[in-house]
Amino acid sequence: MIETTHDIFLKGALTIEQPSKGYRAGTDAVLLAAAAASIPVSKALEAGCGVGTALLSLASLRNDSTLSLTGLEKDEVAWSLAMANAKRNPLEGEIEFVLGNVLVPDEAHLSRYDLVFSNPPYFDDDRAIRDPDESRQTAYILGAPLEAWIKGMLAMATPKGRFLMIHRADRLPDILAALRGKAGDIGVCPVRPRAGDPAKRVVVSARKGSRAPLRLLAGIDMHPAVGEGRFSDAYQAICDGGVLAV
Repeated sequence: MIETTHDIFLKGALTIEQPSKGYRAGTDAVLLAAAAASIPVSKALEAGCGVGTALLSLASLRNDSTLSLTGLEKDEVAWSLAMANAKRNPLEGEIEFVLGNVLVPDEAHLSRYDLVFSNPPYFDDDRAIRDPDESRQTAYILGAPLEAWIKGMLAMATPKGRFLMIHRADRLPDILAALRGKAGDIGVCPVRPRAGDPAKRVVVSARKGSRAPLRLLAGIDMHPAVGEGRFSDAYQAICDGGVLAV
């Protein structure tokens, strides 16, 4: 039996149970959900959904009874916690969590979703994490090139479906390379710690099969100037139910 904590998201709109050790969902999951909420779709899948934080945050932000959401997760412990979190947080729409691997999509999921979104493990080199905790290794190490993860996501999107990912800013060239020739109308939203800082994260959206040009967006600053509060007004607005335009 693993140790868990119950954590508050979206200013109390959600209570999420997650492991006390290893990977723990935070602001990246909320940003991903806020970006997904800005895209008008009816059927969406989160690839590698973990304990369900981003998927359930999306359901809360959209508050739409017609929305159909699927969370795909290969880790049975995380999958079990995701289902418990769905029961703990009654939300509008159809929500299900299924066992599966984005790297080897089941035929039932191919070309099915208007939106496929993900906050994938941030490393594809097992030497990048020295933490001996197995759960941390599993959550942070991709186990395959990032290109393979993106290929799996695109395979599950409908022919004109949307792709959405949050990742480290230094992996943007790899994300763009993986999307080349497969998706267009790419939007790149930088996520900066503070105004004037280099971006640490990027939220990348795209449309499968499109040839529209890339769009570089204004982005978001996560924190105000030192001494002016924990989070910026822009991020606080998301926690109040706002969206992140992509």
